Amino acid sequence: METGNRKIKKYIGAGLAALAIVSVFAAVALAAGGGEATKPMDWGWRIIDSSIIIAVLVWVWIKYGKPALLGRIAKIEASLEEAKKTREEALAKLSAVEAKLRNKDAELKSILDIAKANGEKEKEMLVREAEKMVADIASSTKDLIDAELVKAREAIRREAAFKAVELAEKMVRENVKKEDQARMLQEYLEKVGK
Repeated sequence: METGNRKIKKYIGAGLAALAIVSVFAAVALAAGGGEATKPMDWGWRIIDSSIIIAVLVWVWIKYGKPALLGRIAKIEASLEEAKKTREEALAKLSAVEAKLRNKDAELKSILDIAKANGEKEKEMLVREAEKMVADIASSTKDLIDAELVKAREAIRREAAFKAVELAEKMVRENVKKEDQARMLQEYLEKVGK
């Protein structure tokens, strides 16, 4: 912080600089107007008026403008510092995400390899199960065919027996006459009677 004497010297220096600037502007304005100053008092009033305006402007600047600009500078510096922190955090997060992505690529490859291995195992298991099912179906089919063959043979034997009986019966009817029938009946009755 500035001490009181320094402030006063600073304001005096600023005032003298402003007075010099006003004098220069007044001289330039006078030269532009034809260069005729009729009375020295006209110069004095012009310098006093300009000095008052400059003093008011300097006072307004010191009272309001400078603190506003200093506050704005402080806000900008704080914003820049915050932006710097945010940038550093974002860069740290970015590097973490990039590291995760590199790890994810390796992890994804590992998962794909595991999935392929599991797929091969599943395929082999399904092939074995299918082969077992085919063998079971073939065995069941053979058993069914054998059972059906036995049934068919039995049916053929029965059919053959029925046909043989019918044929024998037909032959007996054709070859056996009434006398043979009476004799066979008599023989049967004698056997039953004993």
